[in-house]
Amino acid sequence: MFRFLLTLVAALTCIVLLRTTAQAHVVCGDRIFPTTLTMDDPGVGDEVSLPTLQFTPLPNSQNNSYGFEWDKTITRDLTLAVNDDYITQRSASQHLAGWDNLTLTLKDQHPCLTRYSHEEAVWSIGVIRLIPGTGSTLLRNAGAISTFGSTAPTFYFGKGMGALTNGALRPIAITGEVSRVFSDSQSLSPNAWAYAASLQYSMPYYQQNVKALNIPQWITRLTPLVEVSMMTPDLGTPTGTIAPGFLYDAPSWQLGAEAVIPANNATRQMQGTGFIIQYHVFLDTYYKSWFGKPLINKNFWRK
Repeated sequence: MFRFLLTLVAALTCIVLLRTTAQAHVVCGDRIFPTTLTMDDPGVGDEVSLPTLQFTPLPNSQNNSYGFEWDKTITRDLTLAVNDDYITQRSASQHLAGWDNLTLTLKDQHPCLTRYSHEEAVWSIGVIRLIPGTGSTLLRNAGAISTFGSTAPTFYFGKGMGALTNGALRPIAITGEVSRVFSDSQSLSPNAWAYAASLQYSMPYYQQNVKALNIPQWITRLTPLVEVSMMTPDLGTPTGTIAPGFLYDAPSWQLGAEAVIPANNATRQMQGTGFIIQYHVFLDTYYKSWFGKPLINKNFWRK
């Protein structure tokens, strides 16, 4: 499975590099908000993450996941995302493998109005549905994946600091999301609050909007960042992770790598420090057929 995904990534990279050099994604004014790895970004677009590789040590086993996500725009402001993970768990006594439950996300982005573009502020609303019974029966019976579903209304936001007078601070941006997770079976799993945020420093922004530096080009494509993702159940202890790492932004694709560190003692009892790697392609920058444009060429926020 791992070897197949690496081959697929190499093939996709070759295809993308033969296309245009346009840059796109969540844009507001001079700010381009990149795709984050452990949380969602504040915008919509035609894009695919394939693969997302995550390796997590557990107390008595090793958990690996090989994931994908496909985002398809319905209108210019509305997108439907489908994502899933192929999970393997290996311990001294057994080896489990299979698909996780399928997740669907419907997200609507408020447009970045021209008169406010200097504020570099964007936001979206959405709903995330975890569909029970769509994953591996073997993993479900072993307790490795959930046996019930959930629905999570979610608010997403992003804010760039380009309006600051200090040039060294202008590349900074923050993104975040807040969800109320409603469980299908509160007796087995209580409702919860899920919240996440990222702090980013965009070298592409510095190079293009602050000062052109005489440094290797690959450095000007990097965005160092830290992501924090937490879950607080109504009855229980908060858990979460801190994920420092880097994003590399090419014209039509992005590569990211982050460590995934337990954020508190409760999380450390469940897992050790792992890492996540993601290859992401912006379909709307180079593939202008059905896969790279909205099904309905209209933004319902605009008249």
